[in-house]
Amino acid sequence: MLSLLKKLFIAAEYKRSASNLKHSLRLGGSAGSGSMVLMLYRLEPRSGGLRNTARIANALATHLGKTPRLYVQSPSKSDAALIKEYGFNGQVSPNLPEGADLYVTTSWIFSLSLPDVLTRTGGRWVHVIQDYDELFFPVSTKYYHAIKVKSGPESFIASGKWMKLPGKTAYLPFPVDHAIYHNRSAAPVTRDIDVLFFHKPELPRRCALLCEQLAETLLSQRPSLRIAFYGSSLSKWLTGGSVQHLGALPSLEALGDLYRRSRVGVSFNLTNPSLIPFEHMACGCLPMSPYVDIPAEFHLPGIHVDGTLSQLSAYILDQLKTPSLDQRALELYRDYLDQGYLCSKDCFDAAIVEAVGAL
Repeated sequence: MLSLLKKLFIAAEYKRSASNLKHSLRLGGSAGSGSMVLMLYRLEPRSGGLRNTARIANALATHLGKTPRLYVQSPSKSDAALIKEYGFNGQVSPNLPEGADLYVTTSWIFSLSLPDVLTRTGGRWVHVIQDYDELFFPVSTKYYHAIKVKSGPESFIASGKWMKLPGKTAYLPFPVDHAIYHNRSAAPVTRDIDVLFFHKPELPRRCALLCEQLAETLLSQRPSLRIAFYGSSLSKWLTGGSVQHLGALPSLEALGDLYRRSRVGVSFNLTNPSLIPFEHMACGCLPMSPYVDIPAEFHLPGIHVDGTLSQLSAYILDQLKTPSLDQRALELYRDYLDQGYLCSKDCFDAAIVEAVGAL
């Protein structure tokens, strides 16, 4: 019985991958001169990556004077609401229009299908990249698609000044919304959470089990520690009750309030830098991200810490002894701002203009 279940699981996983990777682009219609087509694989709720993609694509279209069109490879009934939520500009095209000046991809999944189309129809190809996508997968068909996207586009727009890419690349700073993520408050804030974990079992790269193990190690050394998990309603169901479970926050404003209540914020970011640590420190919450050596260029001083669970725990407990921890977090934030690694959300369009102009 166990052997049969294993075979069924492998077959189901294979079929799911095949259904994604064997897609055919739906061609049809003319984009017209002066247009830019943004290609999305699918729209998902509560996606920081899609929100960031919308900011980049909108600013790019405005800067280049292009009329934006949106093409979604795997559409759903919720697309219209999500397009409005994330703020994508442009008309949605049910088919991929031909003859556009510029095609902007945002997913590695187009790496093998788009080049053949452009050979026939023309148009430039720019890829917006936020992750070392191939690190999401073992060596597999998905890995092959993800790694091939590094060799096809004419140029890249990289979210964050860290990723090594071939050819021409516009490196963008991370935009932080200072209206939400700040250390200002009308009333005094009580930092009643010692260690806040981004715990989301739905996202394997966020290492939910390691979060739990680290929390257990911390509590074994200091049982009175106030620890909270946020990010998913699954947390309370999958883990024990020794930590406070806050689940998915109802709004970004509530997220900012939570960060201002926390002293140390832990998040795992093993495939790319995430906005989370920077939003933590903007709120006076010291970020901590466990680090691995791959990719080596993505080491963030003051954020990344290497070591065993005991060593990571010792580091956190040592930081909690600092009475002015919020000031240290804010100083670290200013350092990254001064380096051009970050910018205010209000300055992001100008940063795109500058970065793309360098291409």
